[in-house]
Amino acid sequence: MSDNGSTMIQPRLIQPATEDEVVDMLVQQAQFDGTPEMRAVAVKLLESGYTLRVVASKLGIAASVIWKWADDAEIRKALRTGNEYRRQVINQRLEAAADDAVTALGRVVADANVAPRDRIKAAEAILDRCGLVDATSSPDNATMIAVDIDFDDRLARIVAGSAPKTGQPD
Repeated sequence: MSDNGSTMIQPRLIQPATEDEVVDMLVQQAQFDGTPEMRAVAVKLLESGYTLRVVASKLGIAASVIWKWADDAEIRKALRTGNEYRRQVINQRLEAAADDAVTALGRVVADANVAPRDRIKAAEAILDRCGLVDATSSPDNATMIAVDIDFDDRLARIVAGSAPKTGQPD
């Protein structure tokens, strides 16, 4: 820590590979080159969406061995296919999360125990996200916002059963 209490970041030095590590990588490269079955498995794993580092780990070889083959058309195609597959999986997960979020907002809107202001905000979020309401394209957007705030306050007071504050219009 420094004198002012903040944590200082220490730079990391990257150690060059030792002679033994270089020899090991060369041996792994030769094994990979000489084993079409291992290369075929690597291609299948890459196409299945595994990252290059994970494939290397699963095959028990250094990632640099597979990186050397990244210029090869078959490996490049497997990497592209795997990347696209991962994108599709992630998109499906995001769509499921979005569906859960809309469901949660719907529950807030429908829950009579939630404060009216929060229910209205949840309803606005739903309408805004689905494209049914585009308040930003309106020339009177500032007026709409002011009216919405005033409406929210009045609705909250009505639901709560309180009278308006003195000097404020209903």
